[in-house]
Amino acid sequence: MVSRVRQNRGFTLVEVMVALVIVAVALPAFLSLVMTQLDGTGAIRDKTMAFWVAENEMTRLQLQHRLLQDFNLPDSDQGEVTQAGVQWYWQMENEATDSGIQGFRQVEISVALDRNRDSSLAQLLGFVHEQP
Repeated sequence: MVSRVRQNRGFTLVEVMVALVIVAVALPAFLSLVMTQLDGTGAIRDKTMAFWVAENEMTRLQLQHRLLQDFNLPDSDQGEVTQAGVQWYWQMENEATDSGIQGFRQVEISVALDRNRDSSLAQLLGFVHEQP
């Protein structure tokens, strides 16, 4: 009966050490996974916001083109806007469509977090009908 009591008293030192080694190996891997997920979430958030900025600029251009009689679509334009507390930089370029359809201009808007346009997060392509 004495031996039975000793078996039910708790964990041995070896068992505790093995459990600590397993936790020590698994915890950094888990933390690395969580940090990677957080970085991915931030990147998705930035790209979504950049597309919203591009869509807002495209809508602004289309409304100006539609509502203002003397509005001429510039060949290129750029600017900055604050959205969700972040400063965004956009650049617009347009050219005649190469599809052979007369009267339409192809407009491309790029959005970035910094003034370096090579690191754009979003590019939006749209079309505007030229006024006769």
